[in-house]
Amino acid sequence: MTDVRDRRGVNLGLIFVCVGLYLILKRSFHFHGPAPVLLLIGTVLLFVSALRNFRGPLVAAGVLLGLGAGYLLRDPLEPWMPAWATLLLGLGSGLLLVGLLDRSAGRERRPAPVVPGVILVAIAVITALAGNLRVPPALYDALWRFWPFALVAAGILLVVSALRGRKG
Repeated sequence: MTDVRDRRGVNLGLIFVCVGLYLILKRSFHFHGPAPVLLLIGTVLLFVSALRNFRGPLVAAGVLLGLGAGYLLRDPLEPWMPAWATLLLGLGSGLLLVGLLDRSAGRERRPAPVVPGVILVAIAVITALAGNLRVPPALYDALWRFWPFALVAAGILLVVSALRGRKG
């Protein structure tokens, strides 16, 4: 019975610390918009998950932390990428954080959050590069003509690796 009370005390203490830090940071850095609330809820869920050996609301914590960071970085990153790309970058980073924590805990989650995390981060980075990097028209035309061949090659590699895996 004392173990349950101790765990409740630790959980409540961590929630108080998170809320207090949130209020201090909000006063110091003048957070605005949805970023502070998303970061606070994500941090509380991450602490709850950490208390359970990273079992529990880890994906929700990663998503909320990522979105909070995306909203927080939206204005500073505005010269390099659009606001929606910053949100994708934050969300993808949150999913990558979940994958990293799962890997460090020796756990494999199905479906793995790493794949959508990498895709979202790649979309954000490509968007930033496309807006800031000038591609010569000849290279763009060549890529446009040859990308279906890359798709076919990737498909062949996937089929060959799947068939090779069946034999073993």
